[in-house]
Amino acid sequence: MTTTTPLATHYEQFLGLLTRDPRTTVDGRDAPPARYGERTDPSGGSQPIVLTREEWIRNQIDLTLALGRLLTEDDVVVSAVPYELSFIGAEVDRVIEMVGASVISVGTSGTICPMPRLLGLIEQYEVTALVCSPSFAAELAGLAASLGKRPADSTVRTIVSVGEACSAERLDRIGAAWAARTSALYGTPSTPTVAVACDHGALHLCDHRLRAEVRGGPRGELILDGSPTGEAVELWPADRRCDCGSPSRVMVPLGGMASAVRGPDGLVTALDVERIVFGHRRLAPPFACAVRAGAFHVTCAVADSDAVDTDAMRRAIRGGIDEALGVRAEVTIVGVPDWSTAPS
Repeated sequence: MTTTTPLATHYEQFLGLLTRDPRTTVDGRDAPPARYGERTDPSGGSQPIVLTREEWIRNQIDLTLALGRLLTEDDVVVSAVPYELSFIGAEVDRVIEMVGASVISVGTSGTICPMPRLLGLIEQYEVTALVCSPSFAAELAGLAASLGKRPADSTVRTIVSVGEACSAERLDRIGAAWAARTSALYGTPSTPTVAVACDHGALHLCDHRLRAEVRGGPRGELILDGSPTGEAVELWPADRRCDCGSPSRVMVPLGGMASAVRGPDGLVTALDVERIVFGHRRLAPPFACAVRAGAFHVTCAVADSDAVDTDAMRRAIRGGIDEALGVRAEVTIVGVPDWSTAPS
């Protein structure tokens, strides 16, 4: 592996841009937005969002630092990140270029590059890294297995999770399917880079430029620079340090507030349920969880379902969720190809 271009070179470029984009113009007006987008509010409606050029670049600096520890100039990276009215897709692509890697940008619509074609591109261009949601990585691996291929035999060796809260247990399962190391990034629709991973895998708040609070205690809705985000997180207290030694606080994304319920001991989220589910070793990475009528409706997958007592597993998962979290859950188990034994 070759070394990347010195990151200091990129930051000099960034800082040059920042000095040409003050927050206000000479006549006192606010700086014009550099990026327009939209986010969905709690009622399901769309709200416009904007980023100034300074905000946009500062997000990119933190993301460049994070990806600079994972990627090199030898990497060929598939970026499967939403673009439509979203900041994160353009930011990821630009940062991959900044660290010197090659980028194949496919978005998530699947219209021009559906997953079967993407599998062909991974093989054709010897793709080494995926930047995508955990669900996308799991679905892509499942498709490969259904086509008689082993994802672990591909050239993919790094997976960066974006755009979706994911437990360490499930992310490890996805990484094992691809035989790849995994990392994560966390952002909101309004702030594409909120927390980045350290070498120990913990997500650290970018608190040198962001002020974060949690409504309702250490677990609750994330309030970012005074604005509610609709996202549930857990924020470590300032005096609790990560093993990496960073002074930046650790943030654990828990998903949207809309997919959380109140349990006997406080807020319970889909991520809490996911941790219980993936305590069962026979499960494959595909997973879905939604809240309906105050109950979690969970769909998980098992390879070689004929060899597994799915009724017993369903009861065990449902009982485990009830015992650990004190909430109701309906569990569905589906069969998927065995990714570990599919011929290469």
